[in-house]
Amino acid sequence: MNLFRIYEASQGMTIVLFIIVLVVLLGMIFFLAQSFFKERKKILEEKALTIEGVLTRSEIHSVISSYIARSNDQLQFSLVYIDLDKFTDFVNAFGKKESEKIIERIIKNVEYVLPKGVKISRMQNDEFLIFLSMEFDRTEVVDLANKVKNAIGKQIKLFGDTQINATASIAIAFYPVHGSTLKDLLNSLQIATYIIKKNGGDNIRVYSEEMSDQGGEHVEYYYQIKHAIQHKEFQLFYHPMIDVKNNDIYGVEALIRWNHPEHGLLSPFKFLGIMEQSGDIHWIGLWGLESLVKTYQELKQVFPKKDIRFSMNLSPKQLMNQSLPEDFQKILKKYRMNAEHIILEIIEFAVFERQETIFNNIKHLKEMGFNIAIDGFGLDYATLSKAEKMDIDIIKLDNEFLKESEAYMKAKFATLLVDFAHKNEYKVISEMIETKEMMDESKNYNISIMQGYYFTKPLSAEALRGYIGTEAWKHLL
Repeated sequence: MNLFRIYEASQGMTIVLFIIVLVVLLGMIFFLAQSFFKERKKILEEKALTIEGVLTRSEIHSVISSYIARSNDQLQFSLVYIDLDKFTDFVNAFGKKESEKIIERIIKNVEYVLPKGVKISRMQNDEFLIFLSMEFDRTEVVDLANKVKNAIGKQIKLFGDTQINATASIAIAFYPVHGSTLKDLLNSLQIATYIIKKNGGDNIRVYSEEMSDQGGEHVEYYYQIKHAIQHKEFQLFYHPMIDVKNNDIYGVEALIRWNHPEHGLLSPFKFLGIMEQSGDIHWIGLWGLESLVKTYQELKQVFPKKDIRFSMNLSPKQLMNQSLPEDFQKILKKYRMNAEHIILEIIEFAVFERQETIFNNIKHLKEMGFNIAIDGFGLDYATLSKAEKMDIDIIKLDNEFLKESEAYMKAKFATLLVDFAHKNEYKVISEMIETKEMMDESKNYNISIMQGYYFTKPLSAEALRGYIGTEAWKHLL
């Protein structure tokens, strides 16, 4: 009997060991497969960026790393980083295929001014790295960077009478003073490039230690944003606006988030300022509108009887882009979307009086059928009359006038503003409603459309469907 039990225990132990070994093997296979596909994806991405005569990122990394490995105390070399300015504008205007041809022609112009033997590589879509050996002193490197800048700025004829002029932010770093490893050198170059971009681009800068303080933590995000755009890491969340008078949903405001692979979900405060400087803010506007339209159409299929409006924010920088109305029109046409279901929310109204382009763009967008909303507390007594001349539809108020500490003057102005809105047949939306008391107070001002965390936090498109389906706001009214 004891022998039988020992045999049973032995069999059980064998099975357990077999399962453990199997799990370990499966884990190893999974990680090996993951590494394989990750490396394969990297190779395919580099292959897609290949330009004849231009090294890939992996190739230039290998060349420079080998050079550093053979280094001695006397060895020096230089790196010149080229980041084309606002190249997303070309992609939006001419498409990806034509933009690739533009890049190839720009780089051919650059190669023409490079001395024999100097290597150039493509690091990202619109970023390139030039490697200069110790034969070149600092003055020669700066002179070459100027020649490269002029080559990039040469006019390129596309088709018909269409001609373009590109610009670039060009950074220079020297080994070993600006970094003893390739990683450190690239980091120095990225900081210098970020500072150039921050100051308008189209310039050349040699890296210095002071730049690290100026660049701050956002330098990392500046370069990761380009990767995020390519790998679709941005996502729209939707914050419902509730019509408390009709006990129904009035619309939703689209809010962008960055689903960062390391830091999780990032709010726009972390990256929109950087995108303003880099020009990627224009991409955000087009991508945002297209994503919003898709969500609207999906919801319309599920809730055909609901008349839900979708709102998105536009900054003054976006509104200063003359092609904005035309670009938006293309998206509407592509999806056969009616603009009257979309609200464009404009902030910092006070700056508009100095910008003719902004006024013209708003006028064109309004003619296309978009609803225009402005931030009410961007107005003051002096600018109310200017708002009256502007063909707007909605005024949005934050919760400042509902706070006791802000009471008299802001409440008085809120009353004036609401009366002004009703007189001109504008809708008023009260934002940042956090409590039932705030909701009730807004009702006292004769405001019926409200938005805020009291009703719900911003929702993903999937969660929004559930929120509308269950009419989750009704028990709060």
